[in-house]
Amino acid sequence: MEVVIEKFNPWKDTLLMGIFMLIIGVLLAVLKADGLRWILIIAGVFMVVVGILSMIGTVQSKFAVGSAMALITILIGVALILLPNFFQDVLMAILAIALIVIGIINVMEINSGYAVAAGSKAVSVIVGVVLIVLGVYAILNLEGTADIVMIIIGVLIAVMGLLRIIGAYNLKKIFD
Repeated sequence: MEVVIEKFNPWKDTLLMGIFMLIIGVLLAVLKADGLRWILIIAGVFMVVVGILSMIGTVQSKFAVGSAMALITILIGVALILLPNFFQDVLMAILAIALIVIGIINVMEINSGYAVAAGSKAVSVIVGVVLIVLGVYAILNLEGTADIVMIIIGVLIAVMGLLRIIGAYNLKKIFD
């Protein structure tokens, strides 16, 4: 029996991941809020599948708490599938509230050591006010906020994919 040992080439995996990330990033940037809806639906499908598999396992082992958790997972998954727009709005509202809170904290910290270390109290106030305004805008325009967020996320993922592709090229030079 002959044993064949394949040469280790990590650049192939890096290249494939880079291409995958580039495609996903471009799709998210182009689809915008629709991309987020699809992510929520896909997450819902995964939750239903995981919940069903967990339910089967816990029923066989007669673990009641596990069955309850599996049922909750299935219900959340079904809700994500049936109501992706609602969950999209919830996510964007949470993001908007976070921006407002971070902005308020930034403004309130103008007399702290952090504001001085950051360089300027005026910069801290300006950044805080901008974050508050963005948060209020986001609350008033959840759909538009989802579009902007998904474009930014898509571009970031695409850039990370390009960097992986470049990294794969550099690895190929090392391993080949």
